[in-house]
Amino acid sequence: MKSVTADDEEEINNVISILRKSEEDNSEKEFPEIEIKYLREASIIQTQQKILDSLTLDKHLIQTIQALDDAHTSLNLISERLCTWQAHTTGESRLVIDELLNKKSLQPPISNLKQTYLQIEELIKILSNHIDEEAPKIFPSMVELLDSQLTVRLVSCAGSLAKLARLPSSTIQLLGAEKALFRHMSDGSLPPKHGILYQHPSVKRAQRKNKGKVTRSLASKIAIAAKIDYYRERNE
Repeated sequence: MKSVTADDEEEINNVISILRKSEEDNSEKEFPEIEIKYLREASIIQTQQKILDSLTLDKHLIQTIQALDDAHTSLNLISERLCTWQAHTTGESRLVIDELLNKKSLQPPISNLKQTYLQIEELIKILSNHIDEEAPKIFPSMVELLDSQLTVRLVSCAGSLAKLARLPSSTIQLLGAEKALFRHMSDGSLPPKHGILYQHPSVKRAQRKNKGKVTRSLASKIAIAAKIDYYRERNE
C-alpha cells in the first residue's frame, strides 16, 4: 500500500468500519458515497487481515499430516523399485525390503536409492513425532478421544478446526467417505456407515452390525470436543 496522509488513514479506517458493520448487520442499506481510492485501500487491508486470521496452528498440522502421507507414498514406491531393481539386475530371487536394506554390497545407483529410502524413513519419524507433540496442545479434547494422528486427519478432512467445530455429528461420522457417499447418491448403493473414524479402535473392534452405532456415538462426542477446542483457542 502507498504511503498515506493522516487524513487519508482516518478516511480508510472509516471505510473499514463501514464494511465491517455491513458484514455484521447483513443489511441491505445503501452504502454512503465512498471514494474509490479509499474503498480500494480498505479492501486490501481487509483482505490482508483475513489472510492473517486464516493462518491458524491447525493449518500447520494439516500440512504436516499431508506431508506424512506423501512420505509414506514415496516410501512404498521406492521400496517397490528397490526390490524390483535388485532382482532384475542380479538374477537373485526377489527380496523383501528389510532383507535388501541389510545387504552391504549394493551397487550404485541402487545404493543411492537405498539411502533415499532411509532418509524418508527418518522423515516419517520426525513428522509423526511432531504431530504427537503438537496436536495435544491445539486439540486437547479431541486427542483425548482419538489419538494425535487420527485427530489431525479428521481436521484435515474438514478443512480446519473452525469448519469441524461447525459440522453436525452426522457429517463428522462420514468424513473421509465422500466417494462412497457420492456412489450412494448416484446409483443407490448402500450408504457408508463411517469414514475415517473407522480407524478408531472402538469402531474396529465393534461387531459389524454395531459399527454404525459405535461410529455415531463417537462422532457425537467429537462434535462436542471440536467445539471445546475451537472456542478454547479463540478465548486464549
